[in-house]
Amino acid sequence: MKKIIYLLVFLISYAVFSQHRTIEITNIKTGKVKVFVENHRIKIRTLDGKKHIGNLKILDTLTFTVNDQTVKIDSLQSIKYQPKTLATVKTVVLIVGLAIVGASLVAASGGNDAAFLLFTVGSGVTISAGLFEGINANNSNNKWSFKIIER
Repeated sequence: MKKIIYLLVFLISYAVFSQHRTIEITNIKTGKVKVFVENHRIKIRTLDGKKHIGNLKILDTLTFTVNDQTVKIDSLQSIKYQPKTLATVKTVVLIVGLAIVGASLVAASGGNDAAFLLFTVGSGVTISAGLFEGINANNSNNKWSFKIIER
């Protein structure tokens, strides 16, 4: 019983006092700080124009990986959270909107008067899928400074 209690205390203290590596970004003008933790899904763009979406894994104080692609912190242009559920909802809304627009084209070819109404609704739904992209702000290197720290 005593060994179990010691083991339990050890595991709890290990979890409490362990350090986690994160990407900390600081706003240049306001000093506001945001933190990107390991194993969260992110979307990044590098200075050479490549886009990577995947889970964040930090290797050391200068490099990290996203979707098995190694990236240096100096070559990071922008970073943002990209939750899987938001991407799924955005895709579903886009497909539904395009289906409604397609239905309006079929209705228009048949001479139905409701075709314009269907087209308007479908266009609005499709545009709202694009607005979902703006929910999570894109943090670019002209407003934010990036560094990898241990917390």
